[in-house]
Amino acid sequence: MEQLRMVRRLLDLQRVGCDSVINNMILFWDQTSHLMNGLLEQAGWLPEESKKVLRDWACSNKSGCETLKASVDNGYCLLEKCFMGPHVNRDGQGS
Repeated sequence: MEQLRMVRRLLDLQRVGCDSVINNMILFWDQTSHLMNGLLEQAGWLPEESKKVLRDWACSNKSGCETLKASVDNGYCLLEKCFMGPHVNRDGQGS
């Protein structure tokens, strides 16, 4: 059971790292979108179609990050089920 506890701790550590990276990517795109919207409002010389393309691009990137986060979360749930199984609790102890 000690091995299961070690695997669980490694999965938790790796999950925290991945969550941190993805959350920072999402934060980056939020900041980028906010700054870009401010610049686009002041850029009177830029056609409205170009502004729309840039806004859609920022939304698409943020959406991609959120999809990645959901996929990674799903993958970790599957890993936990694979390594832990229904008969093992969170501490790696059999029930």
